[in-house]
Amino acid sequence: MAVIKTSVFHVLEKFPDRDEDIKRLFKKSQEFQIMCEDYRQCTEALRHWNQSNDKHAPARRQEYELLLQELVDEIWMCLNRPT
Repeated sequence: MAVIKTSVFHVLEKFPDRDEDIKRLFKKSQEFQIMCEDYRQCTEALRHWNQSNDKHAPARRQEYELLLQELVDEIWMCLNRPT
């Protein structure tokens, strides 16, 4: 569980003005916890591919950038749902 808890900090960095909403959702929603963990893993993978000289790095970067944007959009939607 400790790994998942660190994931919320990545989302807090992305949406610093929504910290209370993020903390509340993280406490009450397993779905949101999973999204936060996915976001953390995606940002770490993107960081890896941004530093890589592998011939597949440009394609992987593009894939992870798209996935990251989809996760940001999904998190944003969760934060803006009426409670």
